[in-house]
Amino acid sequence: MKLKGIISRDEALAVSSDYVAFVEGDFSLFNKVNEKFSKLKRGQCVITFYEGKFVRAKVSKIDHNSWRAIDGPVVRVSNGECSWRVDGAGYACPA
Repeated sequence: MKLKGIISRDEALAVSSDYVAFVEGDFSLFNKVNEKFSKLKRGQCVITFYEGKFVRAKVSKIDHNSWRAIDGPVVRVSNGECSWRVDGAGYACPA
C-alpha cells in the first residue's frame, strides 16, 4: 500500500527541525516536542513519523479522559486513507 501524504525529510525539517531531530534519536528534545504535542487540536494539520516516513496528516481524535491517557492525551491522526495513534510512538508536531 502506498501511503498518502508522505513528505521528504527536508520538508519536515523546514516545518520543525526539533521534531525531525527527536524522531531521529535526539531524545533530549522530548520536552519541546511534547509541549507542542500537548497543545494539538482536533482537525489541525500535523507532521508525524509513521512506518519510517514523515507524513502530513490531520488530528482526528484527542482523548484526555481515556484510561490510557496517563502521561498525556491519546491522539489519533489520519491521512485520509488510514488512522493511527501517535501518542507514545512518533508523536506529532503542528504543520
